[in-house]
Amino acid sequence: MVTEGGLAVRRACQATGLGRSQWYRTSRTQAERDEEVMVALQELAGRYPRWGFWKYHHTLRLAGKGWNHKRVWRLYCALRLNLRRR
Repeated sequence: MVTEGGLAVRRACQATGLGRSQWYRTSRTQAERDEEVMVALQELAGRYPRWGFWKYHHTLRLAGKGWNHKRVWRLYCALRLNLRRR
């Protein structure tokens, strides 16, 4: 039962138009969702500093990570790996 109104979760979600799966889902911030990708990219960049984005992306895909290339590119740029290193 929902604590405030005394309604069942099903009825409360139906009244507000919220899906029941959303009621039970724990919310995660964008940073929490992207942390695993960032760690993997930093690890690859530390091990293979001369590789480029696509080499990193294909290596992650071969390792079984199904991350979208647009997401990986966004984090690649956020980590400033797209900048030239001297």
